[in-house]
Amino acid sequence: MNDSLKIQPARNLAGPARIDLMFDIGCNLACRTCGTDNSTFWQKYLQQPVTPSHSKEKVISALSQLDLSNLRMLVFCGGETLLGQQYWDVAEWLGDHIPDAKQRVTLCFQTNGTQTIHPRNYSIINKFFLVKLHISLDGVGSRFEYLRWPASWSQVTDNILALRDNLPSNVMFLVEETISVLNLRYQTELESWLGKNFATNREGDTVNHTRHLARGLFSVESCSQEYVDWASKHLSKNMISPTWQESPARIQEMLAEIKQHDRMRHQQFESVFAEVADFYGRFM
Repeated sequence: MNDSLKIQPARNLAGPARIDLMFDIGCNLACRTCGTDNSTFWQKYLQQPVTPSHSKEKVISALSQLDLSNLRMLVFCGGETLLGQQYWDVAEWLGDHIPDAKQRVTLCFQTNGTQTIHPRNYSIINKFFLVKLHISLDGVGSRFEYLRWPASWSQVTDNILALRDNLPSNVMFLVEETISVLNLRYQTELESWLGKNFATNREGDTVNHTRHLARGLFSVESCSQEYVDWASKHLSKNMISPTWQESPARIQEMLAEIKQHDRMRHQQFESVFAEVADFYGRFM
């Protein structure tokens, strides 16, 4: 990380070059590939106790004890980091207590794209070299809405395009796509939408698009043999481990969970992901 951020010397720094900071898992979505560890909405949905956030004062106290002279990047992780004002208040403290933040610090917010940014926070954005919004999008249209329930695709796309058009010029964007068995088949749909609608910010800076693999029951380890056969023929980059072996028990557990939440959310896997459902015909 130090090398990638061009920190010299690359080792034995007095303080961190990058900090990933999570102190509030407050979230308004219950995404299929997420769970109760990272979303208070998941906890409410399953009628579990809701995890309280750490106070911003506690977070600021912890940061104040660090040597921030080498800091180049701080990533706010969630939860949904744009809910409420707590993350912004910590950001404001950072901007006020790192004398040259405007010259060297990039501040990142992981967000699901459902939230706006109030103009009162624009002055905080301008305290930093860059502010980067890491927007989680796992598909388009009805597939997005299934995966990122109960978000609305039209509302989210309107929102992120408005953010692009109105935020200060030092804001850049990254789209993070979580690849699971549900959307492995449809990656080109999001790629195409981004190319047509969200390729750059308004200054012409590229909107980066990254992919990472889901963990847990919906990981690509839950593929069927039919799914793996399709992927080997149609995907330019094979995301399935060469040591993969079909696990009927794991697949049955995944399909049972899909049915349970389809019933609770009034959704239908076989309709929204028809081609993927076909890969599991032997098990359904």
